[in-house]
Amino acid sequence: MVEMPHVDGVEHRYVEVDGLRVHYAEAGSGEPIVLQHGWPQHWYMWRGLIGPLAERFRVICPDLRGHGWTDAPRSGYLKSQLADDLIGLLDRLGIERTRYIGHDWGAFAGFIAVLKHPDRFERFMPLSIPPPWPADEPPSPKTLLNAWYQVVLASPVLGKLSIRLGFAGKILQAARKTGRFTAEEIRIYEDPIKRPAYTRATVQMYRSFLLHELRPLIAGEWNAYRLTVPTRLLLGVSDPIGRSLNERWREHADDMDVERVDGASHFLPEEKTELVLERALAFMA
Repeated sequence: MVEMPHVDGVEHRYVEVDGLRVHYAEAGSGEPIVLQHGWPQHWYMWRGLIGPLAERFRVICPDLRGHGWTDAPRSGYLKSQLADDLIGLLDRLGIERTRYIGHDWGAFAGFIAVLKHPDRFERFMPLSIPPPWPADEPPSPKTLLNAWYQVVLASPVLGKLSIRLGFAGKILQAARKTGRFTAEEIRIYEDPIKRPAYTRATVQMYRSFLLHELRPLIAGEWNAYRLTVPTRLLLGVSDPIGRSLNERWREHADDMDVERVDGASHFLPEEKTELVLERALAFMA
């Protein structure tokens, strides 16, 4: 049993969504705002934002399938399925519309959800992931090289072995520009994904992307969709993933702004907590 980390004022709940037992952390009351993490983290990554946001909102921080304390089934790791999990969770909680902040895969799933179900979202704040509209030219060799870790994680044998040997912690430290994760924070993130079913889920998350989602994405799978939900995208200046952003989003979004954050890489909510909180309060309010 992996111990749940503690954050003052947070209550932990479970709900079944289409047969999936979903864990979510909750705090505050009022209009809902959902905070969705990415890999290799879980709800705890929002610890610096939960308290201040809970003074104005009902804050809901779910764990993605295969992460944290949500079930880790053998399949279902397409990002469209993560978006379906989100919509299913909103349905089970009786939430018609919500504000949404997503990081990494949580932001990618968020883009899919707001494109397919714009009526369910008031405002959208993706962090550390570009929108799903590729440039006309193919990805550069440098961009492809930056994704080397995904190939490692997607390998059934090497991926599982790398996680057992602490690869997630190394990624966390390497992809952070400001500050460092403590040994305890690394343990809090690594322990859940070292469980066999959750290790398998990580492999499936990245295999699904590389084998089934990347080619349709590059081919323009989402080009027919228009982003009508007001959106504010934050990217760390030093984040290799953010460097793949191109200007195509201007053709597809009605109300979207992009901010590049100096002194930050991929893990914005923990590198620049105060800045992310300030932007969230200003935009979401």
